[in-house]
Amino acid sequence: MKQNINQDIVKGGVFVCLHCQSKSKLSFVPRHPGVYKISCYYCKKATYVHVNQDQNGQLQSYSIGEKKNEANPNIGTEDKNTKKISKPLLQIKKATHFDGDNQTKSTTALYNGIKTTVQTDLSDYPQKKSWKIQIFLGLLVFLLLSLSGLVFIVYQRYQEVEAQITEYLLELDKNKPTLITDRNGKLISEIYQKKISAMKIEDYPSKLIEVVTGVEDRNFFSHHGIDYLAILRAAYKNIYSMGYQQGASTITQQLSRILLKDRRKSLLRKYKEAELAFALESKLSKKEILEAYMNQVYLGHGAFGFENAASYYFAKTPMELNGLEMILLASLASAPNKYSPFKNPDISKTRVKILVNALAKKEIIPSRLQERIDEFYRKLKPPPYQTVFGARYDIAPYVTEHIRELLIKSVDSSTNIYDIGGYHIETTLLKEAQELVSIEVEKHLQFLKKQGIVQKVRVRNFSNYKEHESGDLQAAIIAIDPTSGEVLFMHGGGEQFNINNQFNRAIQMRRQTGSAIKPILYAAAIDASIISPSTNMMDAPQMLKGWNPSNYGMSYEGEMSVRQALVKSKNTIAAQIGERLGFRLLEKYYSDFFFPDPEERNKRFRKEDLTIALGTLEISPLEMAIAYGTFSNDGIINRPYLVKKITSSSGEVVYDHIEGDEFQLKIPPMRRVIKADTSEVMISLMKSSANASGIRRVGYTSVVAGKTGTTNDNVDAWFVGTRPRFSMSVWVGYDDASFGMGNRAMGSTTATPLWGNLAKKLDQMKLLPKDSFKFSTRASWASICKDSGLLSTDKCHNKVMEIFTRSSKPHEACRLPHESANTKEVLKTLF
Repeated sequence: MKQNINQDIVKGGVFVCLHCQSKSKLSFVPRHPGVYKISCYYCKKATYVHVNQDQNGQLQSYSIGEKKNEANPNIGTEDKNTKKISKPLLQIKKATHFDGDNQTKSTTALYNGIKTTVQTDLSDYPQKKSWKIQIFLGLLVFLLLSLSGLVFIVYQRYQEVEAQITEYLLELDKNKPTLITDRNGKLISEIYQKKISAMKIEDYPSKLIEVVTGVEDRNFFSHHGIDYLAILRAAYKNIYSMGYQQGASTITQQLSRILLKDRRKSLLRKYKEAELAFALESKLSKKEILEAYMNQVYLGHGAFGFENAASYYFAKTPMELNGLEMILLASLASAPNKYSPFKNPDISKTRVKILVNALAKKEIIPSRLQERIDEFYRKLKPPPYQTVFGARYDIAPYVTEHIRELLIKSVDSSTNIYDIGGYHIETTLLKEAQELVSIEVEKHLQFLKKQGIVQKVRVRNFSNYKEHESGDLQAAIIAIDPTSGEVLFMHGGGEQFNINNQFNRAIQMRRQTGSAIKPILYAAAIDASIISPSTNMMDAPQMLKGWNPSNYGMSYEGEMSVRQALVKSKNTIAAQIGERLGFRLLEKYYSDFFFPDPEERNKRFRKEDLTIALGTLEISPLEMAIAYGTFSNDGIINRPYLVKKITSSSGEVVYDHIEGDEFQLKIPPMRRVIKADTSEVMISLMKSSANASGIRRVGYTSVVAGKTGTTNDNVDAWFVGTRPRFSMSVWVGYDDASFGMGNRAMGSTTATPLWGNLAKKLDQMKLLPKDSFKFSTRASWASICKDSGLLSTDKCHNKVMEIFTRSSKPHEACRLPHESANTKEVLKTLF
């Protein structure tokens, strides 16, 4: 029976296959009556179409039969739901007979045993077929002769290329991702612009290797770089189909193309590929060639190599891939964009079906996979990112950017760190802590804004806002181990790290510290034996060198001890301590703590400015963590470092922390700042001030010695605390110091809760040590009369145990006539 499914061949040049229902564009549209044999591009089966004229002389067409394509039994049949029009174009085959000078063409077809012959008038039909065949046969012979000559020339010259092979092999080590790991070898992040895979061939599953070689180079293990039979086979198919149907590049040639970085379609490129392929085969083993290819081949969406492609397309490792996943990845090598399952799912599915049939015939995979292809594609979901760059592993972007800059400075100035790649950067970080800190910061800042604790308020007319800074609420956190200087974790901002927010506030920002500087001031005075914890001082308004310091809330309480003054953060007493120290000692101790380098000291220390006693110097969160770590580390500062070592892909150590000042602080590897017993005294004082800061309200129960800080107009909020082998600094505020956070935003309400929550969770995760404070020289305790600050006697009614350095312990006993003890109450009433 005639079928009219192909009635539009003459009008539209579109052929619909009777077998697989796929649509294809014809190479030319029939213009004369006759029977035409048309082979489907997808399933390769033939259909005979009859073209005739109607009463009006118009051409019509319909299908009259079929014939199985026994020449291609290995090719599978396309899914009947496929409706694609595909290129390259189909070719129409006709049997042509000439009888002398008779201008007729005889087309014969066999359909169900019936021979059908149609005579067509060819007086105006161009006769091309016979000489086309002759031309193509001639071209085939020419191609074979040329190929033989080319192979001979290449083989003669490959020794010259072999001499340059080392340079090409260096390309294999380029573009490997630079890996940043924590102290235990756990991956923190990767640095790359072009990421290739870095697996050993032994780590790839054997089935994946079978699939890849079966698809790309079936004779890989037997040829010597060029597969001559494949070239002849491809030439025959391409000439027979009058178009490009099949390539013949071996895996070795494809690797050569990668190394040459030449994508032009030219004879010169093919010549160079062949040269390099011979050289590679002579220099490398088959395993090494295959390993390089599987790690370097581009598979679409920014993924180079099967390891990266498996991760991007399926979120799996190569060892976790199933059969269809392996075939899909192997299908991408020849045309990764065209066969992308996310860009062109129908074309990808067709390609995979053809490969499944072919591989099943070779018994590389079971044929039953053909039945699962449709369901496989239905379940295949694209990743949330367009390329592998969106999936770049990075739990600590502020750390990564810091390391990237350090790496650039550490290698030769002519070296491109992305082009070379393959560096291994060992850090001091704790991965679990680093992951936690970014989550907690974001959650905490959202809480502060939602609860109205922070409200952005302009407090000054000037603006120091810079382009690299952000207008949103920010936070900076950094923690170190004072005993070694190792950075445990670091987070440089409140928002997500992005192109507009890369400023690392933990190490690049310096801000006024407010009262958080007071432990440094007190330590200096205690170390210089100017005060002791029991020294009584007057909290009252006063004028000091033309300056009138005032307390928060204008509250004054009269005489109190130094310990009480630190707990209550009395500005008036801190100013008096600064005056007693004098600018010479202030400069000495501030320099010892923060900037021992003379040039830095001259730039940053302000002489004859007593306000520095209340925290008007600008200090970074890192410097504050270092300074507080002095108290828990016996009075010693170890230069901080985050990067232990940087090793190149060849094993060369290009950076070692022992020789480098990573944060450009211009400080020595180790220095003593205060005496050991001063440190012990300060730990005692700062335990009291930390307990008064509100840190216990968040459920933190472990030991901590710390202090809050809030600058004028609530612009900056701090909490810095230390414990054995741990010192952490927290800052909250806006980049633009012309904005404050409102009256409710103080160190105790913004920075302290964040410090406490983080430390509490780190304790719960067992990430912080439970050591006790250790001091090489011990301070001593004595019973003191609180009224006089001297050693208590039997007559003293108001006694307390207090800690002293060796040089500051009082030797005198209290001489106060305690009958007049009500004097203090009078002073409190007055002030």
